[in-house]
Amino acid sequence: MKRQYYKKSAALTLAAILLLIPGLAAACDCEEPVIVDGLEAYERSLRSDRDAVEGFWAVYLDWQPEVGAARRLRLAVVKNDYGVYPGTDYIGVSTCDQPGCTRGEVKLLLTRTDDPRKFEAVLLVTDADGAKGTAILTEDEHTGRTDALLDLSALRYKNRMMTYGLVRVIDG
Repeated sequence: MKRQYYKKSAALTLAAILLLIPGLAAACDCEEPVIVDGLEAYERSLRSDRDAVEGFWAVYLDWQPEVGAARRLRLAVVKNDYGVYPGTDYIGVSTCDQPGCTRGEVKLLLTRTDDPRKFEAVLLVTDADGAKGTAILTEDEHTGRTDALLDLSALRYKNRMMTYGLVRVIDG
């Protein structure tokens, strides 16, 4: 009789735990990454009628003074008409498919300011807050293109600063 009681009790406990897991995940402070169609974003980023900040960009993330935190990332920056991150004008969608990188993951949020070359920016690094600051669309001194660089050096992440910004990949 005791053995059956323990089996029933264990089964009920397991069922209760399984029912609680989704609630525990929802109560967690962490957020799941937002995923959109990465291939479609890439194609949209190369349209001829795109806004100046839209395009296909590459970045080498390097946060100073932390050594060894660098990694590469390629983003398709497009208008935010995906229904994610309300109030954000443009999103940077990851186009790579390497370890630590998921194609379609939204990694950059850009919101217009009064200056058409400046944007409030959030680079989603590892947590929901990410790196925040101002992104400036600027000229590349080598090519002379006025929309070739997106300077992210004003972004701050856990008392660290980014040493590089985004470079437009002209040929896609």
